[in-house]
Amino acid sequence: MKIKILTIISVLFFISCGSGKETYQASGVFEATEVMVSSEANGKILSFDIQEGQQISIGNEYGLIDTLQIYLKRQQLLYGIEAMGGRSIDVNTQIAALEEQLKKLKIEKQRVETLLQKNAANTKQLDDINSNIAVLDKQLKAQKSSFEKGNKSIGSEEASLRAQVLQINDQLNKCRITSPINGIVIMKYSEKGEIASIGKPLFKVA
Repeated sequence: MKIKILTIISVLFFISCGSGKETYQASGVFEATEVMVSSEANGKILSFDIQEGQQISIGNEYGLIDTLQIYLKRQQLLYGIEAMGGRSIDVNTQIAALEEQLKKLKIEKQRVETLLQKNAANTKQLDDINSNIAVLDKQLKAQKSSFEKGNKSIGSEEASLRAQVLQINDQLNKCRITSPINGIVIMKYSEKGEIASIGKPLFKVA
């Protein structure tokens, strides 16, 4: 939450000059932006190294909220992603045997066709080979489709886990206590060792 405040500062300067004293009064008006910084995570505040009146810079880390449970969740997801890689199927390796059988049948077909031209074989032999080729071709396509669908499903699961890792990384980042602006700490509401909850005020900077 940002609000605008007007502050009038009056400063009295006392300067001795010679045997007399002259008093100067200066006043000024400046505009400041106040920002209430609240916790974006739940957990114990492990460190919180700021003091009222301290000048702080945008983006610098000034404290940390306990990240252990979030970190463990992230590790669990990473192990799951690693396991997904082990479940993935090498389609070409799995169908290599069927492809080799199909290749041999096609060679045999060519041989029988040559023999038929020379009246050294009968049409039943060719019909049997064509039938075997058709059956084997269907098996090959079905198996290849099954493996590809399995890999696609595994890929979708892995993508889901990776998205969850990105969410966890965002949660880990929100455990860092930082300032959204450059300014001076004008109020500190929490201390190291206290329990933070989402939305709980931590400090105010202007």
